[in-house]
Amino acid sequence: MSLQMRLVHARKGLTPPALHTEESARDMAAHAPQQHPMPASMRARFTATSNKGVTRVFPKQGLRSGGALIFLHGGAYLFPLVDGQWGIVEGLIDRTGLPVIIPDYPLAPEHTATEAFDFVQPIIDEAQAEFGRVIVFGDSAGGGLALSLAMQRRDAGNRQVDGLVLYAPWVDVTMTNPAIEEVQGRDRILRAPGLEWAGRAWAGDLDPADWRVSPLFGDPSGLPPMRIFQGDADILGPDAIEFARKAARAGVDVRLRVEPDGFHVYVLSVPVIPEAEAALDHSARFISGILTQA
Repeated sequence: MSLQMRLVHARKGLTPPALHTEESARDMAAHAPQQHPMPASMRARFTATSNKGVTRVFPKQGLRSGGALIFLHGGAYLFPLVDGQWGIVEGLIDRTGLPVIIPDYPLAPEHTATEAFDFVQPIIDEAQAEFGRVIVFGDSAGGGLALSLAMQRRDAGNRQVDGLVLYAPWVDVTMTNPAIEEVQGRDRILRAPGLEWAGRAWAGDLDPADWRVSPLFGDPSGLPPMRIFQGDADILGPDAIEFARKAARAGVDVRLRVEPDGFHVYVLSVPVIPEAEAALDHSARFISGILTQA
């Protein structure tokens, strides 16, 4: 673990953990901010247009043809895109030259997973028709949503996305894995009780253990190639690791990178943390490899 990782993680421990109780989760959801627009620091090098809940970001120079990225942001299915997540967008555009499409998908508790599915799937269809190859990347809840959408596309016989890049994906909203308790003392960011409530709100009429909201319980066979970046000081880690192993047993091209003492979605700390830079470098090589396939 780098000194930078250690310092950032220690700093996060100075504030109360997010969603530490059901009450705190309810309160935070009730006061959730609006989606943060592209930061001013990016405007000199990128253009961003928003229409009907979809933001498109293009580099002003070095645009690569033949594909696009779709970013499904995290936030426990309660919160919209925030400033810190723009760093991933910037980092992957810089490394790949590809445009990024960001759906502002419906969020709990006002909306449920089913509504988000109906919102995002047509966006994937349109991106495939316009750009060709499409890779979906997501952090935390966005990673879980990406997996669910890919499973649903497979089952429906729809054209599949070409790849998945998942940063600390939330793959089981029930939070019932016994191994979570072993990690909880090292996680300075998340707590299970608030996440359990968020998961129930997101599931709506679905059982929280339904694979559409908890992909860990689904069949991973036939999913596209994927790369997973996970810290081991993250209570979502045990489930993400279990999913990666399950996918590998099913014959999926999956590679899991577990960062020792890495906190939840440590990649958000790019460019401060070397491990975050390395994760984006690995992601970009994976994406470029997909685009160069015959």
